[in-house]
Amino acid sequence: MTSRIRRWNGWGWEGEFAALPPLAGQWLAERVGTGTPLAVREERELELPPPRPLPELGVAVETGDAVRLRHAAGQSFPDLVALRSGRGLQLPDGVVTPATAEECCEVLRRAGEAGVKVVIRGGGTSVVGGVTVAAAVPTVVLSLNGLRGLVDLDRESQLATFRAGTLGPEVEAALTPHGLRLGHEPQSFELSTVGGWVATRSAGQRSTGVGKIEDLVAGLQVATSSGVWRLPPLPASAAGPELRRLLAGSEGRLGVLTEATLRVRPIPEREEGVTVQFPCWSDGVAACRELLQSGCPVEVLRLSDERESELALRMAHLPGLLRRMGSWVARIPRFASPCLLLLGWTGSEGDVDAARRRAAEVWRAHRGLALGGFGWRSWRRERFRHPYLRDALLDEGIGVDTLETAAPWSALGGIYERVGEALHGAAGELGVRAAVLCHLSHAYRDGASLYFTFFWSLAAGQELAQWAAFKRAATDALMVSGATLSHHHGVGTLHGPWLEREVGGHGRAVLEAAAGAVDPGGVLNPGVLVGKHQDLRDTEGADDVSA
Repeated sequence: MTSRIRRWNGWGWEGEFAALPPLAGQWLAERVGTGTPLAVREERELELPPPRPLPELGVAVETGDAVRLRHAAGQSFPDLVALRSGRGLQLPDGVVTPATAEECCEVLRRAGEAGVKVVIRGGGTSVVGGVTVAAAVPTVVLSLNGLRGLVDLDRESQLATFRAGTLGPEVEAALTPHGLRLGHEPQSFELSTVGGWVATRSAGQRSTGVGKIEDLVAGLQVATSSGVWRLPPLPASAAGPELRRLLAGSEGRLGVLTEATLRVRPIPEREEGVTVQFPCWSDGVAACRELLQSGCPVEVLRLSDERESELALRMAHLPGLLRRMGSWVARIPRFASPCLLLLGWTGSEGDVDAARRRAAEVWRAHRGLALGGFGWRSWRRERFRHPYLRDALLDEGIGVDTLETAAPWSALGGIYERVGEALHGAAGELGVRAAVLCHLSHAYRDGASLYFTFFWSLAAGQELAQWAAFKRAATDALMVSGATLSHHHGVGTLHGPWLEREVGGHGRAVLEAAAGAVDPGGVLNPGVLVGKHQDLRDTEGADDVSA
């Protein structure tokens, strides 16, 4: 697990790729055309600035070009353009890898005294500019790679304490021998860390059943420049505002998360899933709402709209039998443009059978038709490989990005329409065509998350300007609709210009005051969450946007 090498200018592990299936490529070409491939410059071709002098920070500082390059950016669209092309790429002046919370405190103290900024990096998977270096002043990256592993396990209370740099697979590998699991599985599961999950209020693909990461946090340990801050694990507390909740989502502005005590549960006896086909999006949404509000147990829920379902049926990872079944069902008039719903359950044999029977009553009442478990099993097998397709698309001249939000059930229909219209409107102003896909997931009694994916043809030298036009149009649409900026990706730097429109002036002031209290020198993660942000409305050219 730890011997594999991460790719420095794309998603995932070196040597692992995902080719765009021919049917999917044809589908996209028909809708967006083809653009100019975003070329990849070799590492030796990049002109990298030398590191600026750094003070003694109490732990070893790595300053080689290779290590600085691999800690310079995350996985946002602007990050990928910078890493592939070298345009706008800024490197830290060094990388430190503390092994204890106390060493983290020492790094922060000395950095603050010397005016050095510190960017905290876990798995480096942020898609909102949360780990992107903007090196206007001397900057070091504090890597959590030295803080790994299971620290303590309270089996009676079902609490497990992990160090913040522990990767998703390492979490489950440590729990499995004890018959336990966490069940937090974001799409970045293989590459992201416990600390990153908590810092961004991550949601795993099982969140409808197990909850988001903040629901799983019982206790936290945080390193600050003035010492270690510990909040012990408690089932609940009325001792003032819940500070664990404040730290969850703080994105490194309130200290370095070094340990998290998480609520775990026994490995279930059985896991099962099914694909259900609906005649249209509104029928599928209504079925999802009834499932949640009726209390029907569901661990995974993912409803794709017509366009995402069309593309999914053309992806090579779906078995030919399911594709044929989907084509056959589509001949029924009410299934001409179907929507696919993935449902998953875990538990005892009896619990799973009972949950499926109850769910079947709901989907049948909303004109759903079960297609069996083929699609479910294929999705479960391939879901962590899907992000690799982004690099393949850029190689083909097709831009792709995602955005996600959440809102009450009563508002979802309007948001779905407005965001789609905004993205297509931005495409029209750019003189390109866009394909906009959406799925509903992470559902609750009062609402759900919508996750949009959009594609367009790339214009050479204008990739960032194109992306910025789409980003600001879609985000403005979310704000007008009263939706959240982010359900699970966080704020980072890219969402910063809109944050006050969601939380208000008082909310922003509270966040800034909290950051000032814990980090008075403004050392940590400059520009992330709160602080000075570049407004994407000012973007005019390809080199004007940096995450």
